[in-house]
Amino acid sequence: MSLGEKKDPFLSSIEKALDPGRSITYKASWSFVNRLDDVKAELDNLMEQGDAVRVVRLYELFIAGSYEKMEEIDDSSGNMGMFFDDLFCSWVIARQRAGLDPKETVNQMLKIMDNDDYGVCYEVETDLVTILGKAEMLYFEETIYHRFEKSFSQEKGHEKTIYDFSYKVRKNADILKEIYVNAKKTKVYIDLCEKIGITPKDCEVIADIYKSDGQYEKALYFADKGLSLGQERSWPNYGSSGLPNLKRELLNILGREEEALQTAWQEFKNVPSEYSYEELMKYVSKKDREAWHRKAVSIAQKKSLCSGLIEFFIKTKEINVLSEKILSARHDELESLGYYALNDAAKKLSEKHYAAAAKIYRAMGMEIINKGKSKHYKYALSNFEKAKKLYGKTDLEKEWLSTVEIIRGNHSRKYSFIEDFEDVVAVKSI
Repeated sequence: MSLGEKKDPFLSSIEKALDPGRSITYKASWSFVNRLDDVKAELDNLMEQGDAVRVVRLYELFIAGSYEKMEEIDDSSGNMGMFFDDLFCSWVIARQRAGLDPKETVNQMLKIMDNDDYGVCYEVETDLVTILGKAEMLYFEETIYHRFEKSFSQEKGHEKTIYDFSYKVRKNADILKEIYVNAKKTKVYIDLCEKIGITPKDCEVIADIYKSDGQYEKALYFADKGLSLGQERSWPNYGSSGLPNLKRELLNILGREEEALQTAWQEFKNVPSEYSYEELMKYVSKKDREAWHRKAVSIAQKKSLCSGLIEFFIKTKEINVLSEKILSARHDELESLGYYALNDAAKKLSEKHYAAAAKIYRAMGMEIINKGKSKHYKYALSNFEKAKKLYGKTDLEKEWLSTVEIIRGNHSRKYSFIEDFEDVVAVKSI
């Protein structure tokens, strides 16, 4: 990649940071993007010092180079995409401070957004509507509206939901919605939804607007509407997980506390977790908290073990109940659960509930070797070592010996593991 004439000393800093021609792996991407951030921070500082005209060109070269770099980086983390968004917005701000033509700014913005093959501009409009000046915003809205109308007029027929329209219609509609929300054009937002079909996500947005304006009944109407739509079908990219909580907030504000409490209770009964418990307790009076807590624990005890349930027991300090659930679970059930929930549980249980903690460490080790994750064998060995020590504090030595026999029988050919495992077995800690 060529960065043009190297008259400005910042050009070499940009080129050095981008390191064109070198592939960036996933692991290296974090430090790579941090270096880009450092250079961008210098350009941002230059802009703040009043040198906007100079920095506009530097941002443009940085944008071009960063876009080309997408061919050479594993951006599975999304960090490069987030950096690009920030860089893009800084460039827009610099153009405004430099007093450049608003229409030209918007046209250049749209050119970059339209030719985005890597998704680095995905939902950048969410940030743009907060930084564009009055002139830029007016032209941005007019341009997107004309684009929308042109595409919409070509497809208008018997559409029932937003999914019946092409990507062009949906994308332009999504940008318009961001513009309308920022400008608090609620009626226009609703009119647009009536054209292409309202979604649960739209209902949440509209309900939030009405709530912020103190129009709680209207907000509740749209919250209910969104929840009803959510029950009719799945809504990829247009769903809303926040509607149940929003409805409860509105019910509470409107003096319908008992309804709010009952919906929170139903949600907890359906999916007991740390989060549904916290939501439930928001609507429980102080004097009733202990009784509702016991009801919640009773329900959770009857549910199948999962990561959310483990987090709930840890959050509520119901370690005895957690220990019982772990001891009654099958080994394969535990092995299928997430690492973080299990690891936190093992640490808590290791203090007093040795058998349950040992069972978890066993499960964590078995999950690694059963899937042949050779790079993680050292963690499996550490888990088995902990399991062995904890079993040694109980009368369940036979559980450890059974584990040893299973591993020897099923994994003896994993030579990079089994020899070190035999060293763990040989240590006389039981």
